Amino acid sequence: MKKEDILRKLGSRKFWACITAVIVSLVAFTKATPETTERVVALVGAIGGLCVYMLSEGMADSKSESVTNVIKTEDFKNEEPGE
Repeated sequence: MKKEDILRKLGSRKFWACITAVIVSLVAFTKATPETTERVVALVGAIGGLCVYMLSEGMADSKSESVTNVIKTEDFKNEEPGE
């Protein structure tokens, strides 16, 4: 599997929903208290949300073009005031 494929999978909401479902199922299987289950779900959701955000921003930044605006003073020297 290529690096791009792994990053795409880590940035997928479906992947994080699957991970959350597996972890919640394992926590429920161990007969954890509802408070523990809630904390685990919150932790996995927070980590997944951060991963999705960071990877999507990284992909968007890598695809954007570098644009530099240059203003030349020669373009404005011959204008009359008020134009």
